[in-house]
Amino acid sequence: MKKAAKGQVVVEMLLILPVFFTIVFTIMEIGYVSFQLILLNHATYEVARIGGMTTTSPPGHGCGKLQEFMQQIIQSATVSCGIEKTLTDPQSGSDSSDLIITGRNDIKLIFPISSALLADPKGSGKRKLVAVVRMPIESPLRK
Repeated sequence: MKKAAKGQVVVEMLLILPVFFTIVFTIMEIGYVSFQLILLNHATYEVARIGGMTTTSPPGHGCGKLQEFMQQIIQSATVSCGIEKTLTDPQSGSDSSDLIITGRNDIKLIFPISSALLADPKGSGKRKLVAVVRMPIESPLRK
């Protein structure tokens, strides 16, 4: 009778252990993805802040310099930018514009089972992260 009980514990452990490890590794993977998303949000905010202080209002502005700033923070990330006209400033009477920065980063997932669940697109082992920040363009006061 005791030998059968010992075998039962091993069988139960073999049935439960893969499920347990899948849950643990998925939680760890979600933490990793969350950390990378927070990092991308912060980097995109910093790039938008720099761009808002140095960008001029005409929409023909490229974001090559902003891409360099982003890659100093996260080497694999890319940046796209656009300028959107907003309301007229009541104090100066001039039109205001916002700089819209979109940061993108593809991260490689770590654990095989959880990456199958979290990958985007499915089966790629990677996750695409996107962060968008809107920053007003600072313009000097003109008298």
